[in-house]
Amino acid sequence: MGEGREAGDDLTNQAIDWLVALDHGNADEDAFQAWRSADPRRAAVFAQVAATWRRTGDRRAAALLDQRDAVTRSLDENEEAARPRLISRRAMAAGVAALAVGAGSVFLAWPRRAYAETAVGERRVVALPDGSRAMLNTDSRVAWRFDDGRDLWVERGETALLIRAGDKPFRVHSDPIDARLSPGSFNLRLEGGGGELLVSSGRAAAACRGALAEAVAADHVLTVTAGAAQIKRVPPSAIAIATAWQHGEIIFDGMRLDQAVAEFNRYLPDKIVLGDRDLAQTRLGGNFRIAAPGDFLAALYDGFGIGSRHDGDRIVLYRASGPRASLNRS
Repeated sequence: MGEGREAGDDLTNQAIDWLVALDHGNADEDAFQAWRSADPRRAAVFAQVAATWRRTGDRRAAALLDQRDAVTRSLDENEEAARPRLISRRAMAAGVAALAVGAGSVFLAWPRRAYAETAVGERRVVALPDGSRAMLNTDSRVAWRFDDGRDLWVERGETALLIRAGDKPFRVHSDPIDARLSPGSFNLRLEGGGGELLVSSGRAAAACRGALAEAVAADHVLTVTAGAAQIKRVPPSAIAIATAWQHGEIIFDGMRLDQAVAEFNRYLPDKIVLGDRDLAQTRLGGNFRIAAPGDFLAALYDGFGIGSRHDGDRIVLYRASGPRASLNRS
């Protein structure tokens, strides 16, 4: 963190670096105080960055200077969506930086976020400070801060949330979807730049990258793809399929083999690939244990004559014989 009278962009980048270090708890606070007090401009830029950081879940504060049009969100006391205004994750709420500058002295209070993540194939339940729970699916990461609010960020992967009642609103933030959640059960999955918020019980006021919030009721799902958002009602069977991972299962209900393989690959270090293109249209049904991919491969052979072989770090599927009976394991 250099000394002297730096250019504005350099100061901003340095301030962001300090915030990242402070947030992760690996900053030398004496060095930070020395950096900040060496130039009055540093204190001003840091205060600006910290104010922005309060409203963003993006640790690099990528839109630091581009939020004049940012707005806030709210639900009325009945948890109905009263056209609340929301901001995108790149200018979103998150935590507190309390700064006081006095006669030659500086005080910094920096409440840090807590983090949890899972490796490929791992699932994990996290107890949140208010009694709510977050269950992380494979290769997922979340962060939370509950000092002056209840804020949780889903940074990647998929998270199931069981929200308890509290005296402060519960807000969940992600790149495609931001929402205010009532007590209830929710599932947020991020994939391919988009996302899907499923409301099993309760309700949400959700927005997509800065759009006005819309109410998502129980038994409905908000899907965001390519910048477009859609809310639709889902039947109990679809909810069971979307939440089966919480019980260690994958459910295929007429899913094509290429889609089924993509779903299983989320949990596998050695990925399954289709050696024959014509296998993609094969339709599957049944329940399979996430922890037992060998059963899935065996069922493909028994049901369709689709064999598998290891090729380095891949599992290649190929047509071993003609189609057999319909695959339907449970």
